[in-house]
Amino acid sequence: MHPFPSPKASSSDLLARQVLERLDAELSETDEQGRPIFFGKVGLVAVVGNEDGAHKVIADLGQGLSDVGFTLAAQGSTYWVGQAMHTTDYQDLQQTPEVTANATGIAIRNAAHLARLLKASPYPAC
Repeated sequence: MHPFPSPKASSSDLLARQVLERLDAELSETDEQGRPIFFGKVGLVAVVGNEDGAHKVIADLGQGLSDVGFTLAAQGSTYWVGQAMHTTDYQDLQQTPEVTANATGIAIRNAAHLARLLKASPYPAC
């Protein structure tokens, strides 16, 4: 069981936990080479929330994805935090802030690059 989320978890925390638990349920599934089915799959983590919380969620989800076989690219996460003490939601923004768009672009490019590398040279058979 993953240590994420805390007992005071939000609905999005609970959803993330359910996703990880479902992925855990697939741990015994293998491909024709005997590798876990998520080997060779690339994962990204995107979070909306406060900065400290975003870093914690990225760490927990990144570890959870890695545990089941996903590979995370360098800088394979992105997050957005609003101004402190404000109520603006990401979905209400007129445009994506430049720093968030840049980080997201880097994560996507790195993930696509890694996916191409893993496709050309898969992990060895078990």
